[in-house]
Parts: sequence; C-alpha cells; structure tokens
Amino acid sequence: MKKRGILLLILISTVLLGGIAGKLLWKPNPTELLTHGLEELTQATSFRYTMIQHQTVEGKDRILNQILGEKDGGNTRISGEIVGTKTEMILTGEGLYMQDPFTKRWIRYPSVPAAHEVFLAELNPLSSLQFKEYGEVMLQGQEKLDKVNTWVLKFNPTIQNQIMENGWTDFAYIMFIGKKDKLIHRVIIEAKSKTDGQMMSLAMDFKDYGETMNISVPISN
Repeated sequence: MKKRGILLLILISTVLLGGIAGKLLWKPNPTELLTHGLEELTQATSFRYTMIQHQTVEGKDRILNQILGEKDGGNTRISGEIVGTKTEMILTGEGLYMQDPFTKRWIRYPSVPAAHEVFLAELNPLSSLQFKEYGEVMLQGQEKLDKVNTWVLKFNPTIQNQIMENGWTDFAYIMFIGKKDKLIHRVIIEAKSKTDGQMMSLAMDFKDYGETMNISVPISN
C-alpha cells in the first residue's frame, strides 16, 4: 500500500509539474495576438492615450509632439505640445474646437478636412495602426509595463496611411500586448524620412479601455 501511495504521489506531482512547465513554456501565435489586439482597440468604446514623437534633426534627438488624449466614441480631446506649441483640441460631431494659446478662447471649425489631416495622428491614434499587410510578426519576448505583463511583438508592415507613406519609409513596429487582457498597452513606431533620411520614432500608450469619459463641446468665455 505504501508503494502504491508513493507511486500515486509521484504521478500526481509529475502531472502538476508538467502542467506548470507547459504553462510557462506556452507562447501565443503572434499574428493572432496582433490581430486580436487591434480588433479590441478599434472596437473599444473609449480609452485614454499618450503620444510622444521624436525626430532626429541635424544629428540631435528632438521631441516634436507630446500629447495626452481621451477618445470616447466619436469625440476626442487632446492637450500637450505640437512642434513646441501648446495645444488644446476637442473634436466632436459638431466640429473641431481649438483653444487659442494666448487668449484661451475656443475657436470652432465646423468643417476643416485639412486641419483634420494635419492633426490626424494626434486626434486619431488608430490612423497609425492601419495596415495593408503585417509582414512577418515575431514574438520578441515578455516585458512588464507598470503592473501589466505583456507579450512583445515586432513587425515591419505595409501601412495604409497616405500621409505617413508620403513622408516616411522603412516602418518598424514594436507592440506590447497584455498577457491576460490581450489589449494593446504600448506601440513604438520607427521610420525614416523620405526627404532627408532622418529617423522618427512615435511612442503611444493606451489605458482605461471602456471607462466613462466626459468629452463635451467647450464653452467660450
């Protein structure tokens, strides 16, 4: 009986250890993980994001844009700096509202496609995440962002963004997707300027998926 008990204990231990080892060694399909993360971000009712864009200018690293944003359905609010200028914008179905940095008054543009294009990435971070093809998606490993354990993916896609394509080439993406929630938490984009060959990098962080946000038309003083 003792021998049978010992054998049973060994068998149970082996099964448990095998299950733990299998869980530790398991790796997701990177393309499926990327596709799922993009779908979740695209379908999210709301989220908050940050954007920091660096560009090499005359051999020196320079921060071009630094943005805090909130997106709730079709409404977006951003604040920060764009090319060294303090910026406050709200985009709703009623138009684009920009705050004058000097008078602090809000100016409304009912329909300005050109302005939408200029601030496309800042007002709509998803515009930088539209692809014709992913290319080869590689699982680079794991990394902890704040308290979130993530899978790290790397790929060189063919993008579907005319504005980005006109100015940049050789796109490289690094994406951090939560191991538990399968949500995109960070994206790093690197590219080369078509005009002078200088490098650009854009880092975007996403959080607060699905949270309630109050983005409304501003009231001018």
